[in-house]
Order: sequence, then C-alpha cells, then structure tokens
Amino acid sequence: MSKKQVADHVAFPGGVFDVEVIRDGPHGPVVIERRRSPNLVVNTGKRQMWRMVTGLQTALWTQMRIGTCGAAPDSADTNVRSPVTGTIETLDTKSLLSGGRTLQLVLSYASGDGSKSATGIKEVAVLNTAGTPGGSALALATFTAVNKTTADKLKITYSVRTT
Repeated sequence: MSKKQVADHVAFPGGVFDVEVIRDGPHGPVVIERRRSPNLVVNTGKRQMWRMVTGLQTALWTQMRIGTCGAAPDSADTNVRSPVTGTIETLDTKSLLSGGRTLQLVLSYASGDGSKSATGIKEVAVLNTAGTPGGSALALATFTAVNKTTADKLKITYSVRTT
C-alpha cells in the first residue's frame, strides 16, 4: 500500500469511496471530477457479514448502484435512496490489496454510444443482489454531485481496510 493510501485510511478509518468522472482527452483519459467520501457500513451489511463468516449466507457483494439523493446515509438504509434507473451493475473487479487487509471493489460505467447519462449523482451503494430494488447493502456513501454524460466514464472504487 502506498503512503497516500495509508494516509487516506487514517483520514477515513474503515472504508472510502472514490468517485471519478473520466473523459478522453487529446493524450488519453483525463479525470475531470473526483470525489472521496467515507462509507457507512449499514445494519444489513453488518448482519450479512456475520452470516457470511458463519456460512449462513453465500450471496456476495457483487454489485454497485448510484443515486441522486444527497442526504447522509443512515444505519437503517438498505439501498440508495433515489436510484438512477438501470444502474445496478456487476463489479469489474474485487481484490485484496497487498497485505490482504484491504478489500477493493471497482465498477466503471462506460462511455460511448448507448451508455448511461445522469446528472446530480450524489450517492453510491455496494449491494449483494442485482434485483430491484436491490435492498441488500453493505455500505453507502454520499458526496458532492457529479454529472456523467455519454462522453464520460464514471469509475467508482470502494476500499475498506480491517485494522
């Protein structure tokens, strides 16, 4: 883990969401907006973690979803509050970073023809079901709004470290 990653985990103990709007520039991809927000592991997430540890549940957190509500997450929440239609997507990658104590989940909403466009994106959730409404959240976060046009890629990275 780099010094910056270690410093970020001190600033945001537990987990953090990094949200990036990326656009193709003349010399390759350029991050045009970036947000960093601490997560809230919600009650359903805590319960499901214990169920997974004991073998009582096998559904893994494999999806993310974005929404437009900027209200702070609450422990009782089970999903984003104002979902953007059609944005429950399967993660691109799940990995353990060096040392095995940091889990990293990454999802990118693509750019280009036929891709999702949304304004006022302010919330994100990690979910373990692709069903609607997808109310099986592990963690949620809100942040200052970003906008995604069809020219933009929206990349979300969730990192959580056990200490």
